[in-house]
Amino acid sequence: MSEKELVYDEIEVGREFDPPVLNLTEEAVKKYLQAVEDDSSIYQDQTAALDAAVGWPVAPPTTAAIFSRTSVLFQKEGKMPPGSIHARQEFQFVAPLRPGDVLTTKARVAEKFVRKDRKWMVIESTTVNQRGETVVIGRMTGIWPK
Repeated sequence: MSEKELVYDEIEVGREFDPPVLNLTEEAVKKYLQAVEDDSSIYQDQTAALDAAVGWPVAPPTTAAIFSRTSVLFQKEGKMPPGSIHARQEFQFVAPLRPGDVLTTKARVAEKFVRKDRKWMVIESTTVNQRGETVVIGRMTGIWPK
């Protein structure tokens, strides 16, 4: 992760960030399920997953938080400065995530505006798997202190 802080006035609408690649390992999925205390059978039982028509194996769609944070908070190119506020996060889940997927997330600045003397920035991201299939679309809104 870069120690550079990303300054609001230096980031232009349309800027794209270097896309990180994440290997969604079986171990990462297990740790995520443990952390969020999710014991749903579709993530642990092939019959349940097939009955739910999601295929097997499958990972929780909210594991998107793992790779979204990497791309949206720009850990390769810098970081949000201290005092930043992660105001909103939205996901559109397009296709199932699977242990073993190699996920690439492209993020770009979609919007910047000032409201009530606060500097807001909206970052949109698209995550594709190793086959180039879109699996998650994200949108993060942050408030910058400087």
